[in-house]
Amino acid sequence: MQPPSPEEMQAMMKAWKDTMTPGEHHKKLNHFVGSWTTTTKIWWGGPGTPATQTKGSAEVNWVLDGRYIMRQSTGEFMMPDETGAMKPVPVSHLGLTGYDNYRKMYVAYWADSMGTALLTMKGGVDPSGTVFTSYGEMDEPMLGVVGRMVKYVTRIIDDDTHVFEIFDLHAADDYKVIEITYERKK
Repeated sequence: MQPPSPEEMQAMMKAWKDTMTPGEHHKKLNHFVGSWTTTTKIWWGGPGTPATQTKGSAEVNWVLDGRYIMRQSTGEFMMPDETGAMKPVPVSHLGLTGYDNYRKMYVAYWADSMGTALLTMKGGVDPSGTVFTSYGEMDEPMLGVVGRMVKYVTRIIDDDTHVFEIFDLHAADDYKVIEITYERKK
């Protein structure tokens, strides 16, 4: 293999620089930066059944020189214990969201204290810049399911509110299982 010519090397370096430089797509994530109170609803029986509801908080900051936002949150989830009774369980989350200039899509990574899986999701934003939709897989250890397809939708409601939803695509396109409402702390 021949080494690249100086002109080829310049073109290669420009392509690399274009993929590493935050741009307009990254700026669309500015809404999420700040301090938030959260309300989490989980539909254990699926849509149409009563949801459990808990409160929490989140801090979101730019990291890695404006390439990602990092979300750190704490709260509780109502979870069934060994008898089936619902009990509050402390939970903390850590997530990164950014825009992949090379693949031209939003990417996110999510981990929490409720398991050892690292969730990944990829997707886009609608033309208004207010509805982010991503897809990924989620395991269901309680059901023995690996790689269940899910849809993640984040809707910006106004400057101080956004809603994050998880839909179980294995069950149906509109089968919402989790909803987290974020309200900006004043």
